[in-house]
Amino acid sequence: MSGAFRLLVPAAAWVLLGLIAFWTLGPLEYRPVLGPAQLERFSAYFVLGGLFTLAYKRPWLTAAILALVAALLEAGQLFVPGRDAGVPDAIAKALGAVVGVAAANLFQRLTPISSMIDRGDAG
Repeated sequence: MSGAFRLLVPAAAWVLLGLIAFWTLGPLEYRPVLGPAQLERFSAYFVLGGLFTLAYKRPWLTAAILALVAALLEAGQLFVPGRDAGVPDAIAKALGAVVGVAAANLFQRLTPISSMIDRGDAG
């Protein structure tokens, strides 16, 4: 992996996880609204799963951890006034993470550029 890619992808993954945690547990008025709520949830965790998979190359572990994170953050809303937790929300988030992990894993296996980055041939 090239130096910039090696630093940027994990940093982006952790920043996005922090933002998701803030938007999940923070005041509702700070949560961005970009479209249908379930699609937003799925999409955010899809990107998160993809970034963590590209950064750490452990797809099954990443999928399991992010599904657990989704459930824990959703459950954390039970303790935040004005927020409500729901099983459908947790499922959308966990499913987004798992599909994102799978997509990134497939991308890594099928894309020649990803193998060049891993060897340091690109960039």
